[in-house]
Amino acid sequence: NLFEGIFPSSLNAPHGLELDELRQYQPGDDCRSIDWKATARTGKLHVRMNLVDKRVTMVFLVDKSRSERFGSFRNTKEDVQSAILSILVHAASETGNEIGFITFTDRVENYIRPKAGEKEALIHIKNILHETPSGNCTDLNSVFTFLHKNVLQPALVFILSDFLAPYNYEQSLKTLSSMHEVIPVTILDRMETALPVTRGFLTAQDIETGTTKSLDISTARTTPLPYLTLLKKLHIDHIALSTDEGEEIWIKKISEFFDRRIRRGGRRRR
Repeated sequence: NLFEGIFPSSLNAPHGLELDELRQYQPGDDCRSIDWKATARTGKLHVRMNLVDKRVTMVFLVDKSRSERFGSFRNTKEDVQSAILSILVHAASETGNEIGFITFTDRVENYIRPKAGEKEALIHIKNILHETPSGNCTDLNSVFTFLHKNVLQPALVFILSDFLAPYNYEQSLKTLSSMHEVIPVTILDRMETALPVTRGFLTAQDIETGTTKSLDISTARTTPLPYLTLLKKLHIDHIALSTDEGEEIWIKKISEFFDRRIRRGGRRRR
């Protein structure tokens, strides 16, 4: 399971994934928890006490703006988003976590309060995927502000978006990340970032607003995307996915992301 061992509580027990302490064997302890190296070293039976994994609240912010329908390869960004949402929610609901959803464009489209239950979560995904948004553009600041006001307990927040939005969300993301654990899952298409190595101008149409602009290719190639600079500044790790990848690669990237978090001690004790 992707989320096993991500959030330990302050309690310990023979089961769990992270070692907390060793203690002498007591009647009733599970024999499978005996640490044979410590037993051989001390001459007395010792058992491993591990941190118990804790159920947490998870909230998925799902970008439903028009730019998610773009894709120049086998998948659109919306296809990738749908697959990743299903994978993450299925893994999260298996361990009994409370799961909520917020869909957004340039406004909050729908808010489903966090609840436990795999069957109910999968029904919500189906409804979200068939939801017709009222807006076309993207406003990350509005959904970050909404989440901060409505989810008052610390949560694990996944942001499924291409982050192609007005850069007005620095303060709201900073506030959000100070209370919650934020994991952006950025979904991009290679045609949006792979510019030719040359000088000149490129005419491009904004899929959300319909406006046409001329871009200086040499400047665009050397200017980092604003959200990448901000995530680095706020020390927020993110998962970068692309429309030209397959599901095996997406799952591998997500698994490696959580493995790195555990190895770095990125687990927070609530």
